Amino acid sequence: MARCARWIRLGLIEPLDLHASCAGLAAAQPRRAAPIVLWAQAKTPLLFAHERRLAWVEKNQYVYAIVAPALVVPGRAARWASWALSPAVATYRDFGLRAYLSGAEIRLQGRTVAGCTAAAIGECVVMASSFLFKFPATGSSARRGSASPDFRAWMREGLALAISEWAGHADGPAERALEAAFRTRVEAQYGWQFESSWPSALERRSIEAARASGFAPGSSPRAPETTISQVDFAG
Repeated sequence: MARCARWIRLGLIEPLDLHASCAGLAAAQPRRAAPIVLWAQAKTPLLFAHERRLAWVEKNQYVYAIVAPALVVPGRAARWASWALSPAVATYRDFGLRAYLSGAEIRLQGRTVAGCTAAAIGECVVMASSFLFKFPATGSSARRGSASPDFRAWMREGLALAISEWAGHADGPAERALEAAFRTRVEAQYGWQFESSWPSALERRSIEAARASGFAPGSSPRAPETTISQVDFAG
């Protein structure tokens, strides 16, 4: 029998609001709550950080976060990232990309295209990642004037040896097509059945409390002024 789950679309969102949504929703869930998947688009670059693992997301990339009660995720924390990335791997393959899991990363032709950061908050585990379509223009995520064009070009060339992007292999799908494919894969992978949802009054108060604190537990609320990559990666 399928487990009821909630799908919440946040739209274009700022880093602090996304972190607050993840933390606030997780903190408000009882032990046997329905799992939640948040779907959003990054308005500005953002950083998820927990212990030694980082997840960078560049502006306009599509972000997802799974907020699931601890009793429905793998018992070992070392398996959380790969568990959360498995539906994304299947989604890439749906669009003809030969993605595969490598530890806590998704790779294409040996290069990292996505990673995942995970943290326990309250009765839940929060796992966040994103879909990288295309690198922005060289240095577009860096503050103007903070580095020379030659240095930014050199940095991007070096990153390209280790980091992949969707556009390097195929045209990226429209957002709704990507969202629908990923939603279907999550349902199939975990045996969930989604209903479109929105935070309750209690959850909104919890989100506001997380926002007021300035950061989500185990996470950094904002990306630094200069980012070196716009892809999720494992640290």
